[in-house]
Amino acid sequence: MEDSTFPSPGELKGVVQGTLLYLSVYMCLLVFQSFSKFHLFAQKKKEARAKGGNEKLPFRAVKYYNSKDMLALAGDRTVGNYVEFAIIFLPLLWMHAIFVDPSQAFTICFVYALSRLMYPFLFLFGGGFMIVLSTIPGYVIYTYLFFQICTKFALV
Repeated sequence: MEDSTFPSPGELKGVVQGTLLYLSVYMCLLVFQSFSKFHLFAQKKKEARAKGGNEKLPFRAVKYYNSKDMLALAGDRTVGNYVEFAIIFLPLLWMHAIFVDPSQAFTICFVYALSRLMYPFLFLFGGGFMIVLSTIPGYVIYTYLFFQICTKFALV
């Protein structure tokens, strides 16, 4: 016997599109993270040449665990924060789409992805407390999805 309550592929279109958007944002943030390191490396080499220094600057001094340069730190924290919360967001998004309401999936994912795209700019230009403008929407979305899924299964 077939369960007619399972969403059709058409009904899951929004969650698939949202997931692709989410993954696209992730790939853009990875590019930003890499760009920040290559940009800083080139900038530091140029500064060293201008000072007449012959000291060789290893790329790893800029790329790995560089908390001295805000651009490098912003790239690392942006990707780090995105990855840290991926394990929460993606399963909740899909469980909500499959078991609660697939029609909300793209909107939820769009708001989430947009808030995550703001992270590096708020980190670089907003400073300390401003970063919550990027993270709070995510916390609200996790809570909403979690509550909706729990409610659905508590009432079954």
